[in-house]
Amino acid sequence: MSAIAVPKESLFDAVLKAVIIYDDFDSAAHATALLERVAQRADETIKWDIKPWRLDVLKQPALAALTVAVAANADMIVLALQPTPLAPPELLDWLKNWAERRQIEDAAVLALPSGKTETPPEPWDELKAFAKVHGLTFLDGQSVWNDENPAPFGHHWQPRKPPVAPGPTRVSVEQLPAPLHWGIND
Repeated sequence: MSAIAVPKESLFDAVLKAVIIYDDFDSAAHATALLERVAQRADETIKWDIKPWRLDVLKQPALAALTVAVAANADMIVLALQPTPLAPPELLDWLKNWAERRQIEDAAVLALPSGKTETPPEPWDELKAFAKVHGLTFLDGQSVWNDENPAPFGHHWQPRKPPVAPGPTRVSVEQLPAPLHWGIND
């Protein structure tokens, strides 16, 4: 039997879970890179556990229910989406289900407009109001990254609050609607 000594400073102080909901691959890659840069620049050592899902997944009831269950312990939901006049209804339904089932009390919603848009589009106002109603922190691209002071983003989760609903999340197959057109015989 052998043992390896690992210096304490190389261990991660926090593993934060993020779900990225995106509409194109470039937006997901940009959001992932942003989270990684923030983690590197934060005073504390942060490691991200990132799960990216296309917005289209939320249109399938069975997949949407499954993703809500997986995202229940997410610290942050990142919305990397093209600007639209109104937030898609399936996104709002999914966020509502996630907010009701989340296990992390101090979770956040980060809205990152994809493409070349610098200012938040109108749906962000709708999402900001949603976050306030559900006790979530709302962040946009400008509040996340500030070259002079990246620390406030990293300090958002320190110290960690205990989960809202302790215990593992279990999803029964009987609870999920059967996906359409996924079988060989359909």
